[in-house]
Amino acid sequence: MILHSKNFPYVSKDKRILKNLVTLGLGANISHPVRTLNALFLKLKQNKNLLIHSTSFIYKNKAFGVTNQPDFYNTTLIFSTNLTLRSVFSLIFYLERFFKRPRIRPYKNAPRTLDIDLLLFNNLRLKLPHLTLPHAGLLSRKSVLVPLYAQLGRKQ
Repeated sequence: MILHSKNFPYVSKDKRILKNLVTLGLGANISHPVRTLNALFLKLKQNKNLLIHSTSFIYKNKAFGVTNQPDFYNTTLIFSTNLTLRSVFSLIFYLERFFKRPRIRPYKNAPRTLDIDLLLFNNLRLKLPHLTLPHAGLLSRKSVLVPLYAQLGRKQ
């Protein structure tokens, strides 16, 4: 199911692009997911180190892995920044904690208040124990492909 909200989809009128182009996958399935995604958008928009270029619609879909949990609300967001990869990674963890996501999950693919995946950082290819770029699920997860494809396909 496709949902729209105040900030999803969004296209900036500002056409400047900062040094690094970043694509995030966002998801939530507990504690008012759409409200959380909108609050995250506003928090990112207030960050003077980022310039949000666009977001996709919100895609409501069944959870994968452990399926006896609430549906997920997924979206993608593209921004540019002068922050380094390490700083963007730190920002992601800060934001997940800010929105009450525990770092230790009871099990893999457990319900969450907010999940932020770093999908792309420029054209960087990287494989580390804690980070793979492009994101390992980029081309295999419908929850990423459906919103991202629609976002990239519309006029920016």
